[in-house]
Amino acid sequence: MKKFASLIAVSALFVFSSQAQASYSYECSRYVDGSPTGGHVKVVADSKSEAEQKAMQKYKELKLRTDYVKCH
Repeated sequence: MKKFASLIAVSALFVFSSQAQASYSYECSRYVDGSPTGGHVKVVADSKSEAEQKAMQKYKELKLRTDYVKCH
């Protein structure tokens, strides 16, 4: 009985401590002077705002001028 109770406790701990959100794949386009510049990058993030931050970082690493990005 103790093993069963321990198993239930460990299972409950695992379920409640796991991350609530899932990661999604986003396709992000860069914009310069209010117009899309063509091309896009793909990022994996938990939210649209996180995806846009990651995309901006990628464009910065690629040394491409980017005023802002839009992800979908």
